[in-house]
Amino acid sequence: MPEVAVVGGGVMGASIAYHLAAAGVDDVVLHERGAIGSGPTSRSTAVVRLHYSQPLVVRMAAHGLRVFASFRETVGAVSGFTRTGLLVAAPESERAALERNVAVGRGEGATTELLPAGALVEIEPRLAAEGLAFAFEPEAGYCDPYLVTAGFAEAARRAGVRIEEGSPVKSLSALDAGIVVVAAGPWTPALLAQVGYELPVRAAPTEIGRYRLPGGFGSLPPTVADFSARQLYFVPKPDGVLEVGTLDPEHAERTVDPDECPEGASRETLAAFGDALVSLLPAAAGGHWRGSWSAVYDVTPDWHPAIGHVAEGVIVAAGFSGHGFKLAPAVGAAVAELVRDGRSTSYDLGLLDPGRFARGDLVATTYGYSVLG
Repeated sequence: MPEVAVVGGGVMGASIAYHLAAAGVDDVVLHERGAIGSGPTSRSTAVVRLHYSQPLVVRMAAHGLRVFASFRETVGAVSGFTRTGLLVAAPESERAALERNVAVGRGEGATTELLPAGALVEIEPRLAAEGLAFAFEPEAGYCDPYLVTAGFAEAARRAGVRIEEGSPVKSLSALDAGIVVVAAGPWTPALLAQVGYELPVRAAPTEIGRYRLPGGFGSLPPTVADFSARQLYFVPKPDGVLEVGTLDPEHAERTVDPDECPEGASRETLAAFGDALVSLLPAAAGGHWRGSWSAVYDVTPDWHPAIGHVAEGVIVAAGFSGHGFKLAPAVGAAVAELVRDGRSTSYDLGLLDPGRFARGDLVATTYGYSVLG
């Protein structure tokens, strides 16, 4: 009987398996229904940033940033980490909220600032800045989600973890393990229901478009998250492409079967993204879409994950609500401590206790509940 069975081979499950082995847990098996990194992780924009409302989550994201920036040295693989910087925009009327998040980040050691008037032009002069306040985080960037997940998985395998691909878990009891860690994203609630636990997670679709900037645009802009009426974010990628998505939480009001997620974004969505993008970045006019995809978020009521014990011998790490990638190294370390020691000593996980939903004790956020956390 394995000591620990991990269910889910996305970036969370792979990180957890790696950290369990690194913590000295001897007999670990990871079950992945398809191939490693083939689920929602494969459709992540993999943004790495520290702009959060809660100090705990800032600390967890900061650990992720350090790990991804030194992935070859720490894990023995390539993460594809690319530093772009991050601009967070909000209406001037919400400057105080933006300032509050900057203060939270700085209090946890993040390099971030609220930009004074006129400073934006030194970072990205092509943005339509009228009526907006901006925060800047120069160390933010993105990773290659597959390289990170495969890197964690291969390092775990080298350390003795058994990785079973093409191994869908239908029944937790059939795993016959001392401890089961469920990190199965939107498939998690159905598995936890087998042990009598109701995790309030919705499988919510989201859409992302790849926008080719026009010739002559110049250097790529930083990553931008705009909380004005546009509710838009974009991430610069190679070959003059922006990956564009929404910050509007309303998309999570409709749910999908995670096994039947649409492949691409709708024409209506891309048209709306295009209008919002050109409104924010007028120099992008004249570009065109070069593809799109849809993904599934596992969304909790407060858009923050559930990490902790939910039944005897069962731990959950799910509900990351579209912003979990950057947290994966910290989650792996914390769950390994939960397994080995019964509690996490690196992070006080009380804020993310799965029981908070039943108590009505939701995590507070600055911008309301959305993918920015």
